[in-house]
Amino acid sequence: MLIFLKGRDAHDYKFSSAVLEDYQNVGPAWRDRYLAASVFNLRGSGDSNNDMVKRARAALQG
Repeated sequence: MLIFLKGRDAHDYKFSSAVLEDYQNVGPAWRDRYLAASVFNLRGSGDSNNDMVKRARAALQG
């Protein structure tokens, strides 16, 4: 859910999908390291919501 709230552009969406897809293809000995290195580049709960989410929430609040 965070990726939809915090994502800023196509890269954010594509990167998170690629990380999760590739995780299964990485050998078991390297999976945790791969995921840890990749998470650094993902958006987190501390990032602000993207403008579309802000506009949608404002419209729904009336």
